Amino acid sequence: MMMVRLNTRHELPQIGMRQTFSRLNESAIIQPYSEGTNQQARSNQTVSQPGLTLDSYSSRRAYGFRKHGDLMAEQGQRGQSDVQSATRRHASEGWSKATTAARRGDDIVQKIRAEMFSDYDAHAVFTTSGIPDVQMQGRPNEVVGEPQQSDISVDIQTAPSARISATPGSVETYLKNEGFIRSWVSYNQYDIYA
Repeated sequence: MMMVRLNTRHELPQIGMRQTFSRLNESAIIQPYSEGTNQQARSNQTVSQPGLTLDSYSSRRAYGFRKHGDLMAEQGQRGQSDVQSATRRHASEGWSKATTAARRGDDIVQKIRAEMFSDYDAHAVFTTSGIPDVQMQGRPNEVVGEPQQSDISVDIQTAPSARISATPGSVETYLKNEGFIRSWVSYNQYDIYA
């Protein structure tokens, strides 16, 4: 007699996992540093030398030493006044000769000769005047320059946090094997490895 047997085979499902550990790449403190300027104060001042200015031209001029400009100005004014006075004198003499020439007993030649020689007979006139003093002007020494103030500033640079770099870990699950249940029949014996 033939016997029918029910064979069953099953396999449980398997879950696989892939895991990456987290890693700290860098962990450092950002060091603070300072920046600044340091300009020291400076006086920038100095004392000027005293000075003395002498003007002796007025005194030298009294002795007869003159500049060319002054000499030319004096001679020009003198020449102009001489021309004006000579013109005035000749005009007045001409008018007087014209009005008195026709009078009897008036010797015109004798008058002209007397006027010509009157300039030579005139006595020299000398005037004395005081010689002006040399003009002196002193200049005292003085402090010149402006002081420069100091400029000192410090700026400290800091970072609010540390420098940290990390790679996060991960876990991945997946279905490695699917489970199954199989059933079949065999005759007269069990089929173990089917």
